[in-house]
Amino acid sequence: MDAAPSANPFGEGSAGNWRRFVASSDGSGNAPAEASAFAVHMLNMLCPPTLDVDIVSHCNLNCAACCHFSPIAEPSFLSPQDYARDLELLARVEDVGKFFAAICLMGGEPLLHPELPAFIRITHELLPDARVRVVTNGTLLDSASDSFWEAMLEPNTDMLITPYPIGLDYEALEERVRARGVDVSVGGGLSASEEENYFLRTPLDETGSQDATESFVACPLGGHTMQLLDGKIYPCNRGALLDIVNERFGTSFAHEEGDYLALGEIGSVEELDSFRRTPRPMCRYCASSIAERIPWHRSSCDAEEWLMRPDERFHPSA
Repeated sequence: MDAAPSANPFGEGSAGNWRRFVASSDGSGNAPAEASAFAVHMLNMLCPPTLDVDIVSHCNLNCAACCHFSPIAEPSFLSPQDYARDLELLARVEDVGKFFAAICLMGGEPLLHPELPAFIRITHELLPDARVRVVTNGTLLDSASDSFWEAMLEPNTDMLITPYPIGLDYEALEERVRARGVDVSVGGGLSASEEENYFLRTPLDETGSQDATESFVACPLGGHTMQLLDGKIYPCNRGALLDIVNERFGTSFAHEEGDYLALGEIGSVEELDSFRRTPRPMCRYCASSIAERIPWHRSSCDAEEWLMRPDERFHPSA
């Protein structure tokens, strides 16, 4: 298969487009055309997707409206054995390592996992053509183990540090990481000063009343941050992790077979590519049309950080 272009007309990867959208003057869909949700979505479809793997569910920053639901997740750790089982199935798909821009080990905060180096090595062993990326908030890097730093020196391995307004000197941190010989970037395409103050809150509609197609095309994430979870690949993080919301708030978000691809049933990278470009049943839960940019702050773990408020129910996308 000929891989999708590695860059889009803006000259940035998908992470850069997403972060530029959130940092725009109005991240709710009324931003300038080049930063609108639809434009970002279409540009990201020109880029190879990442395959995100939450090796831990929880985090040490507690960001409000986190799209991985880390503040409300019960702490849990993916086992290297379960990860290797899933990757063995995925590796049967020809050229799958080249299809993804990177296999992103994240969470939650991945450095909370005591066996993080094992995940790096397993990925290289089973998908030798894949790039391995550790996505971290950076707060635990200065206390990371020697085995972690050794694993980060393996070829085709890099680090993405996502900055937040917490008083951390990210420029100095990047220099320290780079001094160790590690390929590292901060922010995924923007400087910390441009992007660190905002998150995007996309309300979830438990009634499933949103138009799935409209939600999909207004989503600046779905289809290019694919998620590996429990033997399945989902087209986005939020949709894959809805069980966290159910467990915390007693909601009834449900998956249908069309929401995912079972690893043992994927026949080709063309099938993966087609899958990511098509709305899924679970898209009916995301009110992408009324997503709002909110200042970064610590989560209160209230349901309204993720679920539709009563006043928002007057604005279905359909």
